[in-house]
Amino acid sequence: MVAAQILTAGTRIVLTYRSTDHWATIDEDGGIILTATGGTPYGRVDEAGAVARGTKTCQGMNEWHIEDATGVRISLRTLRDRAVASGAL
Repeated sequence: MVAAQILTAGTRIVLTYRSTDHWATIDEDGGIILTATGGTPYGRVDEAGAVARGTKTCQGMNEWHIEDATGVRISLRTLRDRAVASGAL
């Protein structure tokens, strides 16, 4: 989604697991850098989500969200689906 400019480098995303928010930043290559790990890039949202949650698996597209200007959280899957519907992807 970075290549299609749906997300840009520096975009912060959040995953909430067991009432705890886990924040990450999208890097220039579309990788995910978890705030808690301070720099390890993960190539897939599923992998970053599993690390953040401390679980073996994670459906990252459903669990990671952006937060819009009003504080509403939108899943990466919803963002992707909207981009597909509009022809951007």
